[in-house]
Amino acid sequence: MRLIRAAGSICFAMVLIAGCRLNEDKQQAEGENTAVTQLKSVPYSDFSLRVSYGDGEHNRYESIYTKKGTQETAEIQDKLSGVKQEGEEALDEMKMILSELSVTEQMAESEVIHSVLAAFNLDSHYDHIDLKLKLKDGSVREIKK
Repeated sequence: MRLIRAAGSICFAMVLIAGCRLNEDKQQAEGENTAVTQLKSVPYSDFSLRVSYGDGEHNRYESIYTKKGTQETAEIQDKLSGVKQEGEEALDEMKMILSELSVTEQMAESEVIHSVLAAFNLDSHYDHIDLKLKLKDGSVREIKK
């Protein structure tokens, strides 16, 4: 009788463990399928970047992110690589980058430029840069070189 109870207890424990694992796997899969736009928080309400690496349209990188209330929009035009992203795709990309980018009002201009170019994986040997970002506290950083 004890043997039957022990076997039953072991089977019951196995079923519980398997059920917990299935639930854990399901939660992990749901987390992986959740869009970046729902997971990442951006510390800027507006972000605009334009970097030129010579003459002509084909030597330019541009990205824009805007948040008004709960509405977020983004657009990326990487003419260096021939890539244009809009909508959810651009928003996911921008939120990934901007959520990791830390720019403050106290940072030196050169430090801001270095941080932004590194975050966007852009070459630091640019001809012109136009950067404007609005922090959540309302302060604005604007750099044109």
